[in-house]
Amino acid sequence: MLDESSLASTKQMRAFLEKIGPQDRVLVIGDTRQHQGVDAGRPFQQMQDAGMQTARLETIVRQKDPELLRAVEHLAKGETEKGVALLTEQGRVTELANGQQRIEAIARDYAAKPDGTLIVSPDNRSRQQINEAVRVELQKAGKLGEDAQQFQTLSHRSDMTGPDRTWAAMYRAGDVIQYDRGSKAEGIEHGAFGVVRAADSTTNRLTVELADGASVSYDPKRVYGVNVYREVSRELATGDRIQFSALNKELGIANRDMGTVTAIEPDRLTVRMDGKEERSVSFNPAEFRQFDHGYAVTSHSSQGLTSNRVLAHFDTDSSRSLINQRLAYVAISRASEDARIYTNDAETLGQRLATDVTKSAALDFTTKAEQQPSSQPSKEPKPVQVHEYNHPDSRLAAVANDYATRPERSVIVATNKAERDELTQLARADLYAQGKLGRGAVAVPVLVEKRGESLYRVEAYEPGDKIHFKTGNPSIEHIPHDSEATVIGTKPKGNLLTVHIDATKDEVTYSPSQLRQQTRESRLFREEVREIAEGERIRFTASDREAGVRLGDLGTVTRVGQDRSISVQLDSGKTAELTPEKTRRIDYGYAVDATQSVRAERILATGEQLSQKAFQTNFPKADIALYPGSAAPAVEPIPIKSEATAPVISQQLTSVQKHDYGVIF
Repeated sequence: MLDESSLASTKQMRAFLEKIGPQDRVLVIGDTRQHQGVDAGRPFQQMQDAGMQTARLETIVRQKDPELLRAVEHLAKGETEKGVALLTEQGRVTELANGQQRIEAIARDYAAKPDGTLIVSPDNRSRQQINEAVRVELQKAGKLGEDAQQFQTLSHRSDMTGPDRTWAAMYRAGDVIQYDRGSKAEGIEHGAFGVVRAADSTTNRLTVELADGASVSYDPKRVYGVNVYREVSRELATGDRIQFSALNKELGIANRDMGTVTAIEPDRLTVRMDGKEERSVSFNPAEFRQFDHGYAVTSHSSQGLTSNRVLAHFDTDSSRSLINQRLAYVAISRASEDARIYTNDAETLGQRLATDVTKSAALDFTTKAEQQPSSQPSKEPKPVQVHEYNHPDSRLAAVANDYATRPERSVIVATNKAERDELTQLARADLYAQGKLGRGAVAVPVLVEKRGESLYRVEAYEPGDKIHFKTGNPSIEHIPHDSEATVIGTKPKGNLLTVHIDATKDEVTYSPSQLRQQTRESRLFREEVREIAEGERIRFTASDREAGVRLGDLGTVTRVGQDRSISVQLDSGKTAELTPEKTRRIDYGYAVDATQSVRAERILATGEQLSQKAFQTNFPKADIALYPGSAAPAVEPIPIKSEATAPVISQQLTSVQKHDYGVIF
């Protein structure tokens, strides 16, 4: 059984369902009117809309008070203003315009009857303020022990989204990072913690100090599965309520579990957990630090909880993303006996809470022609699809999501290098979330071609770069034909380049501007590291007759050895075995430059000034989808006919889908 399914994102639901066998049965339980997932998607609702067999429970049994039940029934039907009006008539709404006075009133109400009482507030800032105020009242009443101590806890940075965690500029010095997956390339172990010491937004690099004192510097786009926290000090005493914010399998603690502190000892906290069965856990608060005061919780955290009495804090001046129908329904329906609202404006409260914040999904923008494909078989080429997005982040997310639905024999063509890098990371993250990328990634050194610089000037070269000479100069400069060399040094004065010939071990100094033919036919590479896992999509950057691959071939990694040897299932159906030396001639196969050789059955192209005609000419047999880099259509818009096919696209646009909001925001 999968409970509270409305909170699941598309990636989470897909990853879960892919683990289900053909004989397994799953009960997906939830309420589409409650909170939706923080990440993209609303699969629980979409599966029902698509015809999933559904049993509905219409009778509400949690509320024992008949008057409270009447109000909750209205909230459950989306009749928010009627529900709030009933709560007001019942004397359950208190108006206090001053924010501090309102928080103090909530704290006094809680302290007067703490057992079985839960406070729900829409955001973390007000939640923390209420928690502090409640503790003051409980201390006055002598309901907390005198053994209070300060603890350094970790507070999740809920202001950072998944994409935010890939940008160094979003991190702050002192942030604590937990590496759920780890990174062999960076020497970071699974489950390790590190502290951010510096963030360089120019180069997009983080410098992090690990628990063992080691310092690592990396591009956050290349390290996945991280949680970011801020270290905060919290005072705890026996009698304090706390809520856990992370999973701990050893202790049997789930994220959002709550309990009461029963003992504080040196290096040890004992907590009596909430639940039908009496159970206590003890742990070292210096090792497991993801907990906070648990008097007030956010509405998302409260979903799934039940309490005798609920005190709800609704500030109508808050964002519409916080004050809405889902908040009202979830918060008030947590109560079985009594619910009370504290607000700054009782008159407009019902109207503000009636705001609908249902998320959009990519399928909302699908045309009828796509939803109802013709049953008539056709031998004509499939039409080109054009998808337009007003925001670049939405466009890139849509391309990556489209790719992840069918990565086999597919490739993204992007005209902008920064976008290629971003798309590679997004596609890998999507595939990892689906369970299609293995966890045991190995750091593999690869050679990446350097483009866009004049190879006749030594400024284009750096020590460690690799040069492949198609045509050498063996008689004069002792450079063999079809050889490789490693750059040792450069001298801009005189334009001199010193290299080490790998085959002969000779050291040669020459001017690349004087050996014009050799330089013109050479290729320059730099060494980079790629994390390669089973399921990785790769592209060959050089032909290899022995391995049976050509430049531009795509494939999927089926095995990764600790010695960096790999096995690849080529899209052509062949299998290639690569030694550690041969793996240097591969790269990620997700997004490539339009000028590179591409061999794929499906092309997703994005960027500025895309030409449908050029893509049809270069890839006549491929399925093509274009994602223009601006709102302007890739071709002049003219009347659309659903039967238009690839050969006439230059005169007639087959399908243009306009997306005002992107994939899901």
